[in-house]
Amino acid sequence: MIEIQNLTIKTMKESRTLIDHLQLSIQKEDKMVIIGEEGNGKSTLLKCIYNEQLIADYCTYEGKIIKNDCSLGYLSQELSEHEKKLTITELFSENNWPKEMLKAMDEFRIESFVSDKKIADFSGGERFKYRFLKLLAMNPDVLLLDEPTNDLDIGTIEWLEKFIQKTTRPVIFVSHDETFIKHTANAILHIELTHRKQLPKYTLTREPYETYLSHRENNLHKQEQIARKQAADYKKQMKKWHDVWHKAEHQHRNVARSDPRLQKKVKSLKNQKKRLDKETENFLEIPNVEEASEFHFDPSIHVHRHKKILELTLDKLQIANKQLAQNIKLSINGAEKVAIIGENGVGKSTLLKRIVASLKEQSSLKIGYMPQNYEEVLDANQSPIQFLVTNGDKEAMTKAFTLLGSMKFTPDEMQQTIGQLSGGQKAKLLIVKMMLERCEILILDEPTRNFSPLTTPVLCHALAQFGGAIISISHDRRYLQEVATTIYELTGEGLIKK
Repeated sequence: MIEIQNLTIKTMKESRTLIDHLQLSIQKEDKMVIIGEEGNGKSTLLKCIYNEQLIADYCTYEGKIIKNDCSLGYLSQELSEHEKKLTITELFSENNWPKEMLKAMDEFRIESFVSDKKIADFSGGERFKYRFLKLLAMNPDVLLLDEPTNDLDIGTIEWLEKFIQKTTRPVIFVSHDETFIKHTANAILHIELTHRKQLPKYTLTREPYETYLSHRENNLHKQEQIARKQAADYKKQMKKWHDVWHKAEHQHRNVARSDPRLQKKVKSLKNQKKRLDKETENFLEIPNVEEASEFHFDPSIHVHRHKKILELTLDKLQIANKQLAQNIKLSINGAEKVAIIGENGVGKSTLLKRIVASLKEQSSLKIGYMPQNYEEVLDANQSPIQFLVTNGDKEAMTKAFTLLGSMKFTPDEMQQTIGQLSGGQKAKLLIVKMMLERCEILILDEPTRNFSPLTTPVLCHALAQFGGAIISISHDRRYLQEVATTIYELTGEGLIKK
């Protein structure tokens, strides 16, 4: 349905190759996920497939994208400037009513598209529903979805999983949600940037995600073993060859230069050396793959289990005079790992901001905060180093460079403006800040939403081992299982312990 031939994408500013000679054929039953670390060009590739002009201001491309008269429906991560200005009525002013869309409307409990409320004023999950319905109204042949689960509650994520499983149209999607990928993808496009993000590579396979991970790990382990054995065997053979060669060379030079048997031996040794060198051309290399980021919170951080972290009581939770919930009570002690779940629009992020304000009043412990909208605490015009080190201290700067390096930032990325970073890199930057400042309480709004499925397990392990308290919002099922020690659901009637 779509043919991609020799597609190469390069950044304009750094002339860095993100995608190199990609060959890809999208078939009718494909549910293909694009995975890879943050800043590797996944979203750029999806935009390029949809409309090459979407990347024209920051990337160049070569190659062919043959769409064979297929209509494409594209759901971007963020609202476009045009979408931000639209009301619901305007968004659906020109509309078709395919059965698939009507069924989804019913399941989303949306009865009408007549509303003066702007799409930008809804919560992230509610925005998804309206934008996805608009996508279905266009009845495209192929769906392109960029991080569709980022702002969704668990119920909507499960709805989307079933939709992708059942739809007969191809779906190409970027996702960091490992559980979502396991439940939906039947093909994997894994994009990697190795050698300090200078050497791009990709792996394309049509198999379930867990099978791919297992095969990948086994193949890498096998390849490394073979490569090391080949190198060791070659080293032994060359040592023997050098021992014999030095003796023959000594005889040739000092004993019997004209002896035909010695000349024949020297010639044979030279031929043997050529054969050994020729064999190395077919040796396997030790695999060079992009590794997950590393997260190391200070192991000396320890909050005593009887330490009162938070005592919060709210008669009402509201925003802009609209009541979201009532009778909220939350008590946290020690190094508890609290996760709050709930439907989209119920007020989870609003509650988390109230928790941050309350902690600043109540607690003497160091607090780190990652909001859902990173721009609330990040200055887009600063560099990562300027954000991390405000006083110019050399020792602190060295530590900041080291930590950013462990997060796979290149030297250029450490010095460029934060506004140029990907969502995942911004999230990493906030976590590095918490590490440097030795925060004892972490307030995290959807902490895993922008991390790759290879990095998320590493982050989950680090947070589970963290010696301080964590208060978070998450719909990541792996995070809830591996990190959270206590889960609350926020409803209109308050917090319910699960």
